[in-house]
Amino acid sequence: MDVRIIVETTFENGTKRSHRLDSISRPARQVGPENFGLMMKDSQSLLCGIQEAVLRDQIEEISEVSRICPDCNKVRAIHDYRPRVVDTLFGRFRIKAPRMRRCACNAKSKVVLGGPFSPLAHVFPDRSTPELQRLQAELGARHSFREAARIMETFLPCARQMNTTVRNRLGKIAQDISGIDRAERAVDEDATSPPLTVFLDGAHIRCRPEYQRRHLDVVVGKIESPNMSRRFGLVQQAPRSPAKQLRQALISQGWDGRRPVTVISDGEPALPNLVHRAVQGSVRHILDWWHISMRVQHVENAVKGLLQAENFPGISELFQRPAETLRWNLWHGKIQTAGTLIQCLMVDCSRLSKDDLAVRDATARVQARCRELYTYLANNMGNLTDYGWRHRNGFPISSSRAEGCVDDIGNTRMGKRRRMRWSPKGAHQVAVTRAAVLDGRLSVSFHKIAA
Repeated sequence: MDVRIIVETTFENGTKRSHRLDSISRPARQVGPENFGLMMKDSQSLLCGIQEAVLRDQIEEISEVSRICPDCNKVRAIHDYRPRVVDTLFGRFRIKAPRMRRCACNAKSKVVLGGPFSPLAHVFPDRSTPELQRLQAELGARHSFREAARIMETFLPCARQMNTTVRNRLGKIAQDISGIDRAERAVDEDATSPPLTVFLDGAHIRCRPEYQRRHLDVVVGKIESPNMSRRFGLVQQAPRSPAKQLRQALISQGWDGRRPVTVISDGEPALPNLVHRAVQGSVRHILDWWHISMRVQHVENAVKGLLQAENFPGISELFQRPAETLRWNLWHGKIQTAGTLIQCLMVDCSRLSKDDLAVRDATARVQARCRELYTYLANNMGNLTDYGWRHRNGFPISSSRAEGCVDDIGNTRMGKRRRMRWSPKGAHQVAVTRAAVLDGRLSVSFHKIAA
């Protein structure tokens, strides 16, 4: 069996052209299980041939259309032909692109004409197709740059991919994403701003040795409104202003610059301060309930260990009941009552007899856990609220959404287990691009760039 593939092109003026591609031979007596249908080598060769045929015909048609001056409808003269390399998903092609002489119809308006221009340079300013750049950025955000280049070379008939090329394309697209966000906001300036909630968390990644620090802090999180949500990731040490980057993300979610923003984090002061610099206005910070609950759990476990110690000399009710009601008071916003219970636990522990070693160690653990919880609540006194009321009314009380982004954006691509070291600029670009890939914003935004 012999298969011949012919590509027929029909131009706008009705002219037709045929391109005969490579043929595939499958002799019936020599076909084995591995030769049934198309093999990867055959498919790559066919895709490369089809791409070349379509690309050359497109360039020819665009060049003919570009010769017509849009002002006077006269035919422009061809200055010369220049070789040009166009990189696509299905191959790298060297073509001859014509350069047109500018029409003199605008000479009366004293417009500087300039030299000859190339229509192809306007279509492909980077000498590569937008689809190739988008795929390089997406794979670079999901895998290491070297692995992304290997995957593309394995499954596509593209030219040889370099890890530096994938890295540079990802960095360029990360810069373009912010520009698109500003353009989208300019279109809808009068929209009503919905209430926004920002969930924040941080991840630590290894830093390159020339920056003289061990780790970089990657801030990840999610911005949620009633109708949509958006992930984001940034590095505070990056050359680009992280506050400006976060402000653009808020504006893209419909924030008008006037309504207050609610921030939920684990109590790290740098995280809400970043939002405050981005908003430049009122920010309501709420302490994450999960971190409070875990510290209360530590107190409960320490008290349980004290009550189970041999030769416990105290009254069990004086220790067990405050530990059990501590969580209830914090859940309902009774902060002063919770603080009093913690102090009572520490005072009762100090009154116990310390003759027995087991009791002394258990008492020290209870006092240490109570002291940690009391300090944590005192440092975040203004960020505590009535968590029960918020939960009953459907408002978020936990930063679990941001903690999920730590794995999706930070640890999966830049975690310590991958044994990679990052510069602030490189980590920032990967975090921005990976957040766009996870949200599905990369393909949409990149089509707008290409347009």
